[in-house]
Amino acid sequence: MTTFADHLQASIEKTSSALIAGCDPVIEKFPAFLLEEASAKTKSDDDFIDRALSMFCETFLAAVVGRVAAVKPNIAFFEQYGLAGLSVFKRFCEHARAAGVPVIIDAKRGDIGSTAAAYSSAFIGGTKVRGHSFVPFECDALTINPFLGFDTLEPFVTDCERTGKGLFILLQTSNPGAKDIQGLECGGKTVSGHIADWLATNASRLEGASGWSGLGAVVGASYPDEARALRKLLPTTFFLMPGFGAQGAAADDAVAGFGVQNGKRGGALVNVSRGLLEGASTSVEELKAVIVANTDKFNGQLRAALS
Repeated sequence: MTTFADHLQASIEKTSSALIAGCDPVIEKFPAFLLEEASAKTKSDDDFIDRALSMFCETFLAAVVGRVAAVKPNIAFFEQYGLAGLSVFKRFCEHARAAGVPVIIDAKRGDIGSTAAAYSSAFIGGTKVRGHSFVPFECDALTINPFLGFDTLEPFVTDCERTGKGLFILLQTSNPGAKDIQGLECGGKTVSGHIADWLATNASRLEGASGWSGLGAVVGASYPDEARALRKLLPTTFFLMPGFGAQGAAADDAVAGFGVQNGKRGGALVNVSRGLLEGASTSVEELKAVIVANTDKFNGQLRAALS
């Protein structure tokens, strides 16, 4: 069984990219041509939502496949459109995985006991119905909120051990208020420090042949000093690093949390979402070209910083 860490490392090497493309669709911000085309071919709101989101997601995937190491659809941006949005979300994940692109779902799930197990079943482990199991929103890795306690992480980790999937635990996030809780001192270290200790203790459970662990951590690019300190505590952990681009972190900040395996810097994915869409477009071809150009730009900045 191939582990998530090895699957991800292979994708990084194949694409020569440490970029992860975040997909956070907001229909009201779509280009006018896309909204007009979706409206012309639909009658109900659900049909319009399906058409608009599908057109956007298909164009998005066509632009980033082969150029990024992974994609990160944020389920909240699809949930806001109800069942029609979730239907497109499911297809997006299926199409990306079919194209060989690792899918990391940004859902930040986390809860106690049987609820945590149910969340894990939906994305990783599978739900049993009439004697067989299926995964409603299958992904390669999932973001997890650890702030209800480490016992709430166990159902997810156990399912990942069984299925070869991965996790990214919220550790040091990129938002301005992150330190309100994550930076609190208790027992001689910060809350983030305690989470890092748990990750270090459990990293080997999802470690691949590449030497990297698929028991990953979300570490904001907005805090490069903290990222460097956390990397020392977590030398084999894959980091998912939001904050690059529109959120203000520069390429040098984004690569601060990279580690070293076999003499090569790596072990991190740098997320870009809004920045991929910067630019005007009046057709599907132009929208794709905008995303391609921005993807290439951010890849170039990261490669330069890493070199």
